[in-house]
Amino acid sequence: MSNLLYVLLISAVIFCTCVENKNSEDLALQAIQELHAKDKVASFQGDIRTLLSLFAEDGIVIPAEGEIIRGKEGLKKMLEKNFKDQKDYTLIEYKHDFKEIKVMGEYAYEWGLYSGAYKSKKNDKILTGSGKLMRILKRQKDGSWKISRSIWTVD
Repeated sequence: MSNLLYVLLISAVIFCTCVENKNSEDLALQAIQELHAKDKVASFQGDIRTLLSLFAEDGIVIPAEGEIIRGKEGLKKMLEKNFKDQKDYTLIEYKHDFKEIKVMGEYAYEWGLYSGAYKSKKNDKILTGSGKLMRILKRQKDGSWKISRSIWTVD
């Protein structure tokens, strides 16, 4: 009888651990989806402050062209330049299609495709762009996630 009780107890512990891990991963994925939603809204609004808040303090961006950008100050300069360069256009489409999001403790990675479209304020011409994207995310103490590393290509 004691062997059966031991097996049942071990099984219960394993089951509870699996359920706890699944719940933890579900919460992480939900928080990562919140990061994606904030990114999209801030991009449409041209909200540099919010976009910056989505990055870790030591965030690094490796763009398809140009220099590697390190830290919040570099990221701020990049975003300001991007929005200045796009001042004659209105963002009309912004999509991420993440093919995989994998949580591994305090870090996660995600990779997939992105696409977007801008409409010229001068002549209504539509400009489109797309590419591939990979990011490493870092869990924050409050359970939210921030972008730690980001790299993309341009099709």
